[in-house]
Amino acid sequence: MPTDVTVQGAGPGGAPTVEVTAELATACGRAGDVLLEACGCAGRELSVVLTDDATIQQLNRQWRDEDKATDVLSFAMDEGMPMPSHESPLGDVIISIETATRQLAGTDMSLADNVLFLLVHGTCHLLGHDHAEPDEAAVMRAEEERLLPLVAPSAQRPPTPY
Repeated sequence: MPTDVTVQGAGPGGAPTVEVTAELATACGRAGDVLLEACGCAGRELSVVLTDDATIQQLNRQWRDEDKATDVLSFAMDEGMPMPSHESPLGDVIISIETATRQLAGTDMSLADNVLFLLVHGTCHLLGHDHAEPDEAAVMRAEEERLLPLVAPSAQRPPTPY
């Protein structure tokens, strides 16, 4: 199943309050399909939402009790299920284009490469990776470093706090 990319936000008619180009949305769709294949989930569906800070802040408040914008949120569809189906949806990755843009300050990274890194990061979370503990963070970082070149060959992994 393909990756479904949606652009939505807190603007009039559900539009994001920042511009999201068709090229960026298309790149995310292609990258999602590559990630599903690379992670052994080719039969599953991935939903990607490109949004603004207001929308991601509302979701962060609702689901994580954190009243602030963040760069990416992931919602696994089969979290806690003993044996997920290989045909069930994998989950949703929500990316704030505003936060991703702010993260570019002082870097040479393009917005597209940063958004694709956030898609990789969010997908890793959907697959059960985490970075709360040092040993988990090392495994997640290695998986991000394996996957990022598949979707953004010229991108360098950005600095992260883990």
